[in-house]
Amino acid sequence: MKRLFRKAVVALIGMLFFCLLQEPVGHAAKINPVLRKLKRAALLAVGAKNQSRKRIEDLAGEWQVKCEITTYDKGEVKTIKENDESLVVAETDPDGSYMLYKFPIGFGEGLPRLRKISATRYEGDDTVHGTATVVKQSVELERGKIIIKQIIIDAASKQPQSETLCTGERLPSASKFFAAARAAEVCSTDQPPADSSVERFARQYKSVKPFSDGLAAVAIVPQGARTEKWGFIDATGRVVIPMRYDVATSFKDGLAAVGKYYGRGQNLKWGIVEKLGPQVTPHVHYDAVKILGEGFAAVGYAVPGRSGLKWNLINRENTTVFYGFDEIGCFKDGRARASYTDEKGVHTGYVNKVGDFFADNR
Repeated sequence: MKRLFRKAVVALIGMLFFCLLQEPVGHAAKINPVLRKLKRAALLAVGAKNQSRKRIEDLAGEWQVKCEITTYDKGEVKTIKENDESLVVAETDPDGSYMLYKFPIGFGEGLPRLRKISATRYEGDDTVHGTATVVKQSVELERGKIIIKQIIIDAASKQPQSETLCTGERLPSASKFFAAARAAEVCSTDQPPADSSVERFARQYKSVKPFSDGLAAVAIVPQGARTEKWGFIDATGRVVIPMRYDVATSFKDGLAAVGKYYGRGQNLKWGIVEKLGPQVTPHVHYDAVKILGEGFAAVGYAVPGRSGLKWNLINRENTTVFYGFDEIGCFKDGRARASYTDEKGVHTGYVNKVGDFFADNR
């Protein structure tokens, strides 16, 4: 198809020059109408080709990639090549920036906002662990191929902790990439039973869930859409959190989990919302979430080069109380069972609401 297109363009341009050569010099000011049409057709053909190339080089969309991860730890360098392909969904914001969502496991805790710096290159960065760690990400596009590079740097020493390199191509429009998603976990503790009085609002919404913690999850199908969007209403029917999420749990002690689908395969990422209305996590990009009770939640993310997820303990203000748990359980009487790993080994015990950790062997 591309070869035929090029031949057609060349033929039109050749015909245009032939007509120019045949046009008498004395009539240069009176351009033949046929010549005008041929010129216009040639320009339109070239423009269409350029527009097609521009679409191919656009970052937005779905990309099928394979990644390799290099880690740096105390002078030891390790490289791990992923056996399975991953999906990267690039979405654009109204401000023109882009963000990358990787499936089935994400790029990590950070979510750099990428800006276009040239016709084929995008760059951005983010900070995590407060400002202790810098995440730099770049994308290079060329003829439908993509190269994604991410480097995680210790801000104090300016030394790299890991580098991720992903290469691949755009996922064909007829294909869908499905990744198994983890369900959000909501701790069950002693509380009044869910209020079923939401049924009086059932006619207004496509789906409803019982009231819990003063709010009920309800769903609509927006005009022109095929799938439900979930939000929350209070007992008066007032919309507290707009219907913009693809998945939502019930509220527990002021917090609920919400999810968004990315890509044609409806691959899921998670975030946290607060009952007064704000979205607690700035983005819906975590691989997993837990609602722990007593106003706390945990967000799960991948650490490049390590198996499993790490969990950050956060409160209703999105203040991170503790970074990088291996596991964390439900809060009860102001503390939760938890474990983490550092250079000294695995530590198991309890964490309290201000982030103090009490090991079992103390």
